[in-house]
Amino acid sequence: MNRSKDIKHFRDLEVYRRAFEAAMKIFKLTKEFPAEEKYSLVDQIRRASRSVCANTSEAWRKRRYIAVFKNKITDSMPALLNSLSHHVLYLCSAK
Repeated sequence: MNRSKDIKHFRDLEVYRRAFEAAMKIFKLTKEFPAEEKYSLVDQIRRASRSVCANTSEAWRKRRYIAVFKNKITDSMPALLNSLSHHVLYLCSAK
């Protein structure tokens, strides 16, 4: 069976499901950050993690236009790396 026929919506994409799952984990993890980080680091990490889902869903809508599709997918990578790097930096500084 052709897998592309099974995908009818961006929520069917494995990459979207994984990004959404990661965003939910990041949200839960950032609840444990200190209160003084609530409006700076926590906010930035959460927005970056949600950006991956948003860019993936937007890329799905633009999939007929390959250049725009690639651009949207490319836009989500820095957001993902940004959220991961901030989380790692926080964990390293917390010790």
